[in-house]
Amino acid sequence: MDNSQPAGRRKKLDSVLHRRELAELDAALKRVQHLPITEITKADFPLDVLLPTLETASREIHHGHGLVVLRGLPVERYSKDDASRIYGGVGLHLGTPVTQNARAHLLGHVKDEGVTYSQKTRGYNTKAMLNFHTDNCDIVGLLCLRTPRAGGLSRFTSSTTIFNRIREQRPDLLAPLFEGFYYDLKGEGRPGAGELSDHKIPFYSDFEGHLSCRYVRNAIEPAFAKSGEPKTDAQEEALNRVDALATSAELCFEMQFEPGDMQLLNNHVIVHSRTEFDDFEEDDRRRHLLRLWLRNDTRPLAIEFAERFGPGTARMGVPNFDRTQAA
Repeated sequence: MDNSQPAGRRKKLDSVLHRRELAELDAALKRVQHLPITEITKADFPLDVLLPTLETASREIHHGHGLVVLRGLPVERYSKDDASRIYGGVGLHLGTPVTQNARAHLLGHVKDEGVTYSQKTRGYNTKAMLNFHTDNCDIVGLLCLRTPRAGGLSRFTSSTTIFNRIREQRPDLLAPLFEGFYYDLKGEGRPGAGELSDHKIPFYSDFEGHLSCRYVRNAIEPAFAKSGEPKTDAQEEALNRVDALATSAELCFEMQFEPGDMQLLNNHVIVHSRTEFDDFEEDDRRRHLLRLWLRNDTRPLAIEFAERFGPGTARMGVPNFDRTQAA
């Protein structure tokens, strides 16, 4: 079982892009400025100078702490579309973009659209605090274009460390987490899917020596009523224990975005959240992030986890960074 530790406060998890890397990104952008963002391929966006930095980032994401930040992209120099082209191009060298919502968006815009966060909505288009959760992909990426007036801290906790603490303190609570929960799909499942996931999705899955996590309490809670299966005391206590550990000052790592930060995390070993924020009134100053969901088949996944990548089969791992594929 993979018992990697959480993103440590003392470990350097960020890398500042240097002049030659930025020049290469500019050159790659010029090659694709005539293309719609969704039509850009890895071959259209060659990166040789940046490749060693991306290899290091990939190793840290998949085999290290699970979190990296690439800093220093001068987003103020680019239009929103060109910043999106650059970020999408970098992402293509780390994985394959997957859709993020029922509208099949491959590049999401994370900003407050004035809606209220609830069990019926998703939180990325609100300014509310978001509960700790995972997303429906292998790698979650965010590029910061603008920061809010106050708040909006990114928060991360190792789901593996949460497992280790529960195993030490309350091992009886692991059983309901491994058994899992039905999910309310909120109309965003695969074509033909019903209101609920067709099986219980484990919070933790131990497969081929890798402990993986999947967690969205905002989708779990409404599913109890829709499934007709009442929530047990053990399930409630297990979920509450997870949330308490995730938010604890000892385990939670926080960071404030700066414009030009590219944050990348391993969705299977990190649960993440965001604090509430206060935004500017002017539209051109309001908090705005670009989001990528990437598939990267490095991590072996059991059937109940891999179903979102294709029904009916487990997913065996592959090398996490193949130079022939990245070139």
